[in-house]
Amino acid sequence: MRPFASTIPVEEARRRLADAVRPVDRTELLPITEVAGRVAAADVSAQLFVPPFARSLMDGYAVVAADTASASREASVRLEIVERIYTGQPPTQRVSSGRCAEIATGAPLPEGADAVVMVEDTTADGHDAVRVLTAVTPGQHIGRRGADLSPGDVVVRRGDLLNPSRIGALAAVGITEIDVFVRPRVALMSTGNEIIRPGDGLAEGQIYDVNLYTLSAVVSAHGGSAEPHDATPDVIDDLEVALDRCADADIIVWSGGSSVGEKDLILDLVRRRGQMIFHGIAVKPGKPTAFARMGDAAFFGIPGNPASCLSNAYILLVPFLRATARLPLDTPRVVRVPLAKRIVSSAGRHHFYSVRLEHGSAMPAFKGSGDITSMSRADGYIEIPEDQGTVEEGTAVTVTLF
Repeated sequence: MRPFASTIPVEEARRRLADAVRPVDRTELLPITEVAGRVAAADVSAQLFVPPFARSLMDGYAVVAADTASASREASVRLEIVERIYTGQPPTQRVSSGRCAEIATGAPLPEGADAVVMVEDTTADGHDAVRVLTAVTPGQHIGRRGADLSPGDVVVRRGDLLNPSRIGALAAVGITEIDVFVRPRVALMSTGNEIIRPGDGLAEGQIYDVNLYTLSAVVSAHGGSAEPHDATPDVIDDLEVALDRCADADIIVWSGGSSVGEKDLILDLVRRRGQMIFHGIAVKPGKPTAFARMGDAAFFGIPGNPASCLSNAYILLVPFLRATARLPLDTPRVVRVPLAKRIVSSAGRHHFYSVRLEHGSAMPAFKGSGDITSMSRADGYIEIPEDQGTVEEGTAVTVTLF
């Protein structure tokens, strides 16, 4: 065994991770049907007016506003209907004084008209005339040409997250494809002689690979492109080959082999190839976590115990991955509720303690760092500072939801 020389506080680990981020600069051109949740790699400006024509904002009648100045329900104004205009149909008649055009919402405004009277403020006078029951002013119920966007206006800026409304704005100016930053490639692998693929037969002493699947889900949910690799045994030559296979990724995440046991060979291998930025964090679960840079790749060595692995993925990997992908910070929901049962924590370690919500309270769910149900049966976690050993039943706690 090789005991930890030291551990660092979790906030120091977060600071070092933030300092080590290298946002991706590779880009790809994609159709706008495929860019939801991606990040724009260049400014996009409008080349046309939106809307491209003046249009009615109401179902009603396009009129010369001055004709309606005296209109009221007691003294209506009669106007001749010269045309009926529907959406997608260009007007063919000019509206002049004493005349109007029946018009649908969104239809182009005919020449000569400068306002629209809502149909609710009119009454029919035969088939070809209408009586206006209220006055309107110039511009009323009209959407002017270019009211939303004009040529040269920036529609999307470099670095913008492409959410539904921004994708809609791109479509509004006729854009069909856009340059976006690529998703960071994240190579994932579990290590250990005992790890086998789910579905294979279990021999004595073997366990199914859990971490490859939890990490793949986390990476995919936070802007990365997960590249899973088969588990590798604790043999230095095999680990060398496996690391070579992962070397082209932006981020390498290996679970297992990051502790201080005789078979934990990975960190020796990583130190020979790059710069170890930290190894060991004063947290529970997940103390034997390592981070290094190897050339252009960032390397996470995460404990093999499933709860430790997933906890550190949420707390450390997710912010680093999102920053690498140029995504905004994740802002998980939190709730403030009383603790349902007393918790005794490890002194000297910042504890991320999983809980589930039951009847308006936070019920402890953590069983052990080796138990995936510590997380799968939890709704979130509370944080217990390293200088606090006990949290009493009934204490108001902040639960960060998964």
